[in-house]
Amino acid sequence: MYKYILTIISAILMGLSQQPWSLGFLAWFSLFPFFLIIEEQTTYKGIFKYSFIWSFVYHLIFFFWISDNIGLDSQILRYLIMILVVLVLTINIFTIYGIYFYLKRKLNFNIISLPFIIVSIEYVRSLGFYGSAWNSLAYTQTDFLIISQIIEYTGIFGLTFWIVLLNVLILNLYSKINFKNMFILVIVFLFPWISGSILKTNYKINGDKIKIKLIQPNVALEEKRRSLRGSLNKLINLSKKPSNHIADLIIWPESSISGNFYKQDNYNKNLSPKMNDFLKNSRSILVAGADLRVNNSRYNSALLFKSDSIISIFNKQKLVPNVERTPDIFNMIGLNIGLTNFDIGTDMNMFWINETKFATMICIESVFPDLTRKFVNQGAEFITYIVNDGWYPRNPQLDQHADRCIFRAIENRRYVARCANTGVTMVVDSYGNITEKIEFNKEGVLEAEIISSDKKTFYTKYGDVFSIFNIIIIVIMIIKSSISRRKEKNENF
Repeated sequence: MYKYILTIISAILMGLSQQPWSLGFLAWFSLFPFFLIIEEQTTYKGIFKYSFIWSFVYHLIFFFWISDNIGLDSQILRYLIMILVVLVLTINIFTIYGIYFYLKRKLNFNIISLPFIIVSIEYVRSLGFYGSAWNSLAYTQTDFLIISQIIEYTGIFGLTFWIVLLNVLILNLYSKINFKNMFILVIVFLFPWISGSILKTNYKINGDKIKIKLIQPNVALEEKRRSLRGSLNKLINLSKKPSNHIADLIIWPESSISGNFYKQDNYNKNLSPKMNDFLKNSRSILVAGADLRVNNSRYNSALLFKSDSIISIFNKQKLVPNVERTPDIFNMIGLNIGLTNFDIGTDMNMFWINETKFATMICIESVFPDLTRKFVNQGAEFITYIVNDGWYPRNPQLDQHADRCIFRAIENRRYVARCANTGVTMVVDSYGNITEKIEFNKEGVLEAEIISSDKKTFYTKYGDVFSIFNIIIIVIMIIKSSISRRKEKNENF
């Protein structure tokens, strides 16, 4: 019975650490009880049984908010989708501990290999259409900005490695209490605190200052569906409110305007006199989200307006699977489970203010480190994300999603401006500090000053080499262990 209790406690603690409730420190030791149980297992049945229990409880606590999605009319369907997501994510946990148990039994691997295995699988899982890094263990640490500074070199998976290694070392100390094990644990724990402090002290923000205005209209999903024109007028009225400064850039959220506003490769000036007047009289450049229809294609897009002309368009590249796009295989078998079916953007179109380049990405693209990194490599001197989280009326989804962009700022040492419909709208500096914020489910205008930068970090230049290094280490360990086992067999023979 104690095995079940320890497994469930471990899963609960890790699940809580992923929520935006300042409980990220729980991740430093919450895997230890689960590792203790895993080490006692002698069969695949035991591994999969306790892995399933841990994964189900952990992901249920992590993603219970999926059942809040008001885009689905049936509450039963919401719960079914939540359970389905939890079960699918369980495959990842099976893979991790199934591989570990195999390598342990066949090649004498020990638990110190787990950080390498988990990082490798987290990285591989982040790739492809169904890939996601949303539930990386690294995101438990968004409240601890000092230790998070290391991702300028390692990317987020460096934090995952540190978390898992800490838990492994706690298990080693529990198994054998001595000075050596205690010393190693203390050194590993302190390393990112010390290195993070050095990195933060040595990095200096130096660039052009840009005045921005972020509009959070707080338009409910039903209200937006009922009157897109009313939503547009609200955005215009908020943008025209008296300000403390004249903004260089105004940002509206995702899907602010409809595809009807785009006609013949430019803005349709016959659709809204109020929008015409606003664009012509505005001294600011405008970024706005749009549901864009071009010929036979449909995109979730970001538009850059200068006066009443569209001067650049970015089409979203990371679509929500089976929500924004359903793979063709589902249609071939007569099962279209998507709510919409956007086309996937391919062009890395840059936006700009005068001579300053910046990137605008959409919604969950803030969760993917590599896309932001590519834009910065192309010359983006600050980052903007436009979001519509109106599908979820309350936390923790809203804050959980918003916190992901903190790491994009640190990885690339770029200011990040995030504009959301119902929240959270905020500005993050190059160190990961949230400098300005409008809480969720509030209407407001956020005025801020951000600083551009043209410096490139190690992560910006080289990407997830740390994760690839982990994969290489695992391969080397397998080869080395295989050779050793073969030699032992030959000697015994």
